[in-house]
Amino acid sequence: MADNLYVAWQDEVSRTWHTIARLTRDSEGFELIFTQGATRLGDLPERLFGMQLKYRYRFEKLIHLFKNKIPSRNRPDFEKMARWLNLSGSEDEFALLSKFGLIPGSDALLVYPAPTIVDSKYEIEFFVHGIRHMQPDVLKLCENDLEPGERLLPVLDVQNPVDPHAVLLRCESNPILVGYVPTFYAADLKHILSNEALCASARITVLRNNKDAPIQLRLLCRFESAVLPGFQPLDSIVHKPALELQAAQS
Repeated sequence: MADNLYVAWQDEVSRTWHTIARLTRDSEGFELIFTQGATRLGDLPERLFGMQLKYRYRFEKLIHLFKNKIPSRNRPDFEKMARWLNLSGSEDEFALLSKFGLIPGSDALLVYPAPTIVDSKYEIEFFVHGIRHMQPDVLKLCENDLEPGERLLPVLDVQNPVDPHAVLLRCESNPILVGYVPTFYAADLKHILSNEALCASARITVLRNNKDAPIQLRLLCRFESAVLPGFQPLDSIVHKPALELQAAQS
């Protein structure tokens, strides 16, 4: 499992997600730094975290902002929610945060894991975004047809006015567009899928169709692909530490 988790904040007007921080687990506890994605959002880090962009923060245990994203194991719906996320429920606190963090909170924040790369194989799990904004037939498809193991095909939405890296998803058996890959993974997928050899073996499959879940937690998918040696996941400006920008400017 990745030892880096990222924090994204959603603008309530544009509904756009912005990566703003990175949480790292190491042998001494946890470290939180803000990313360059936060530098465009004014005093947001201070309002949400009570922290400043220019500092590195360390703590032995998860702070409440993160702990609050993990429901109590005593909740009557804990097992159901864990099932939606493809969890057993017995995972450690950090592993639980990497999955339960995918559920957006009332604070407009979600937490998502860095992709894993093992033996030049890239892998991520994600919920399909934007289902509610697609054609009505998508909801019917989710209710009746999509089952675990089914394949979804990526469509590079290169003229998307909001995100030129946007990746749409459609069913393999018909032309219905289901939704989008989360914007924070889209640049990685576009880079990988633009390579003809890598694209030929890349796969997006449905892990779970949670028919009893809210629509934003309906389709849990996995993307798997070989990558070229030296490939760096999440290698975008918004994921780079704000501390690097501060150092360059000083």
